[in-house]
Amino acid sequence: MSRPAPRRLPFRRRLLFSAAVSLGAWLALEGVVTVLYAAELSAWESPPPSPRKGVSVMQGHPYLIYEYLPGRHRDGGVTLNINSLGLRGPELDIPKPEGVRRLITTGDSSVFGFGVEDDEVFSSVAADALGDQVEPVVGATPGYSTYQSLNLLRLRGLSTEPDLFVIGNLWSDNNFDAFVDKDTIATLSGFEQSTSGAVKRMLSKSAIFRVADWKLRVRPQIEKVRVVDWQQSSEDRGQIGLRRVAINDYAANLDHLVDIARSRDADVVFLLLANNEDLGPQGDARALKAWTPYREVMRETAQRHGAPVIDVPELFQATGLSKEDLFLDKMHPTVTGHRLIGEALAELLRDAGWHEGASLWTQGTGAPRPTYEDPFLKGQGDGGTTVSAPTEGPPSEYRIEGTVALADFPSGGLIHLDVVLPGRGNSTVLKSIQIQGPGDFVLPVGQAREVVVRAYVDPEGDGPDADDARFAFEDDPLDLSGGVVSGVVLNLDDGELTGG
Repeated sequence: MSRPAPRRLPFRRRLLFSAAVSLGAWLALEGVVTVLYAAELSAWESPPPSPRKGVSVMQGHPYLIYEYLPGRHRDGGVTLNINSLGLRGPELDIPKPEGVRRLITTGDSSVFGFGVEDDEVFSSVAADALGDQVEPVVGATPGYSTYQSLNLLRLRGLSTEPDLFVIGNLWSDNNFDAFVDKDTIATLSGFEQSTSGAVKRMLSKSAIFRVADWKLRVRPQIEKVRVVDWQQSSEDRGQIGLRRVAINDYAANLDHLVDIARSRDADVVFLLLANNEDLGPQGDARALKAWTPYREVMRETAQRHGAPVIDVPELFQATGLSKEDLFLDKMHPTVTGHRLIGEALAELLRDAGWHEGASLWTQGTGAPRPTYEDPFLKGQGDGGTTVSAPTEGPPSEYRIEGTVALADFPSGGLIHLDVVLPGRGNSTVLKSIQIQGPGDFVLPVGQAREVVVRAYVDPEGDGPDADDARFAFEDDPLDLSGGVVSGVVLNLDDGELTGG
């Protein structure tokens, strides 16, 4: 007598049973991973930095690269008070109290207030001048680029419900450094309302995912930027000849900041920062420096959107004060510098009635964002140009053709040539080119006029600055009224111009 075949569970019940077993196994594995990989899980939340003795080091973070921990810190000769949001200043009421207007700043150490006390930072000066109903929120952090600022806003900054964004991102974005931000920090999609962002946020609840993400993504990135103190120079880290934020990424990020502000019915003020090279007899904020293209991007972004700009170089120049009066070093404002910026911001807001609820927006050009070229970019990419001596003349009948002679020139450097108007100390730059070393050049002028050539030997390839050798051939003006001036020899060993 045959035995009946065992009854099989219905497919649906088998599926539910398998799912329950799998879920149980996953939860068990989650528990094991949580215990065995506690250090990795903690590191994923805030990757530990590699400290350097005697230098201020912040705590690492996968979406910010680094940040200050809440508490009191001694840095730059002053005491910093960091609140529970990781922002400089006192604790803030969240949600925002009725009738309060808040302004939040974005940027790096110049905006954060390196070297000055909490109540001396320009945002506090402006808020104090406008009355008790206005509160400042320091959303800037030393060394922060636009990528870090965007992530910080999404993580915490927007929870403060700002009514005004004061956007001062400049120095960190344009800086040539040992890393490129978008390759180093986690992408913005993790904090955007997108499918990939939602999936990532869901997976981040899993210990298994976080450990895998730490090993495969975060740890290799942190190894690239092993020391996360913002004060370490790019030379110490090993400069790679690329900006931290490429110029077109910078332009897109500024637009993104404006879009976030508009989406929250907030206003925007652009803060065009200054450094000490903008002052003195040779000071010209529009002379071609490594940061000049980024300043122009900010100006044009403000014009397109109809947002006001506080031109700090112009503001500082108008005071007649010295570099020592206005700067602690190359670019960090003194207490006096912060006071002047704060008073200018307060005046702008008061005149517009912003503190009483009025808007700052005006009619912008509405033009599409252009594609920018970075004349200081080594190699190709992101709209930049390959820096080399042209083999053919430009499409202009007014140009200078010649040769740069220099016996000892470092590999990887640049020679920067400016055409300026005659007159000692004249800083109106008409045209500029960069060449990769001694050799032939073609320098377009575009007009029939008398001009002077200046040359900078830039061994780091980061744009002409005060540390670079400068050759100004003021005693040898070139007359282009006849068209092309050829046969010019710039002998930088002897500091002489011949020919032409």
